[in-house]
Amino acid sequence: KLAKKNEDAIGSILSGINTFLLVFAAIALVVGTFLIINTFSILVAQRSRELALLRAMGASRRQVNRAVIAEALAVGFIGSTVGIGLGYLLALGLKWLFGVIGLDIGSASFPLKVRTIVIAYAVGLVVTLIAAYLPARRASRIPPVAAMRDDVALPESSLRVRLIIGSILVVGGAALDGVALFRDISKPLVYLGIGTLAILVGVSLTAAVVGRPIVRAVGWVYKPVFGTVGVLATENSLRNPRRTAATASALMIGITLMSLMSVFGASLASSLDKSISSTLTAQLVVSNATGQGFSPTLAEKVRDVDGVGTVAEFRALDAKINGNDAFVGAADPAEIATALNIQVMAGAFAGLNDHTIFMDANAFKGGDYRLGQTVDLKLQGGTQPLKIAGTFAANSMPSSYLVTLNTLDKGAVAPQDYYLFIALAPGASESTVRAAIDKELAGVPTVTLKNQQEFIDEQRAQINIFLYIIYALLGLAIIIAIMGIVNTLALSVIERTREVGLLRAVGLSRRQLKRMVRLESVVIALLGTVLGLILGVTFGIAVQRALRDDGIDVLSIPWGQLAIFVVAAVIFGILAAALPARRASKLNVLNAITTE
Repeated sequence: KLAKKNEDAIGSILSGINTFLLVFAAIALVVGTFLIINTFSILVAQRSRELALLRAMGASRRQVNRAVIAEALAVGFIGSTVGIGLGYLLALGLKWLFGVIGLDIGSASFPLKVRTIVIAYAVGLVVTLIAAYLPARRASRIPPVAAMRDDVALPESSLRVRLIIGSILVVGGAALDGVALFRDISKPLVYLGIGTLAILVGVSLTAAVVGRPIVRAVGWVYKPVFGTVGVLATENSLRNPRRTAATASALMIGITLMSLMSVFGASLASSLDKSISSTLTAQLVVSNATGQGFSPTLAEKVRDVDGVGTVAEFRALDAKINGNDAFVGAADPAEIATALNIQVMAGAFAGLNDHTIFMDANAFKGGDYRLGQTVDLKLQGGTQPLKIAGTFAANSMPSSYLVTLNTLDKGAVAPQDYYLFIALAPGASESTVRAAIDKELAGVPTVTLKNQQEFIDEQRAQINIFLYIIYALLGLAIIIAIMGIVNTLALSVIERTREVGLLRAVGLSRRQLKRMVRLESVVIALLGTVLGLILGVTFGIAVQRALRDDGIDVLSIPWGQLAIFVVAAVIFGILAAALPARRASKLNVLNAITTE
């Protein structure tokens, strides 16, 4: 039974992790969709005369459409096959990595289930098919008479339709965000998430129009610095606004999410700093570096140290309150009151005893409780009826509920402290007392002693680790977006072979040609980054405002980190243009001029 219980607990944790990872997989697929759309749009445009000839020879619109779709399915099949293989190899690599860090799972089997293969192929093929549909549809609309022209252009729809649809999505998304921020609703983050998604899609659709001023602004910088080459790069970026916007939108999505997490992470850290600084009155804190509990005998040893005034033991565990999961803390009311500045919202803290319970304001409101109401606290030793004596502000306590130590004892809970909040005696030297406490803790290497600032830094470190994981996962989407820039520029160079030859013929040097392609790449990267930063900061502010009642009440915008994103975008743009620029510079001038 114990093994089954542990297996279910681990399965529940892994299920949450799987969902978390699948969210980032979906982001990568969305970014990849932009890449596929752009690739097929350019390929179909390059073969427009060939497709017109096929139409002149009797091919129907449906046949042309099917031909392009068939190519997309072939690409999707190959990409999915390679993706499944790489995914399995990465899983084996993680297996080895876990062994290196001490979590040996070498004996575990790594089955590649049929369900996994079927889902991977289905997702890969469907995404590729959807992404290639619009280019295929445009290709089928080429009239047969176009084959007799020297220049064949694909029919393009007006930007007005995209602008109207995108604007509607942006306005609708903003309205949902407004409801989440300014109306008292039960699940504001759901409305905020839907609204944010609508705005993101809307901006992607309108990027061909709203991004034009950004490209022009970059062009103003290019002209005095790079002269004619800078002007050419700007005009090339403006030549096909859909293509530039689609390529930039892929990068925009990644930058938006990274900027959002940067603002959210900075606000969370600042709120945590404020909360701990205003709540923690004890000078020293003892906790376990592994996040587990430790023996209460340590508290007795610390109490015997000269210079120690009060030691408040804090214990915590998962329990049930009225049948619902709850994270319950326990402490001696008199001792915890000397260690923490508890912001009581309702009731009186003196009312906390062995027959009562305190809640944070959010848990109290979410459970629709009332003062004096009796709730059932279920522990392993049985269920105890407790009256609600009052509420405290969010983040005033390390847990959402607070009971006495005796309440846990009556529930047959093994005594384990999670924190020791130590207040010094008047006139005691912190350094002297700290040295004495460290001697008492020397036999338990996982338990550490910290002052207030060190405790704050430890809590911030946990936030930073979480953010680093998020950045690493979003970095995959950024890499895909950079690949999209490389792909777009490479195909664009092939598409403009004759133009490149003519520019070389009228005096453009190889170096200037490389510089022109690099500047085009930087324009695309900056367009995606600027749009992403604007959206990301806006969404980050909205998330912070939506969660201010949950303790994230300080808005912090990490301008330095955001500036790094801009610098990184320029570097990525230069690197992305390396191969396309080299290819363009190696074109034979005469052969390029005679290319049809």
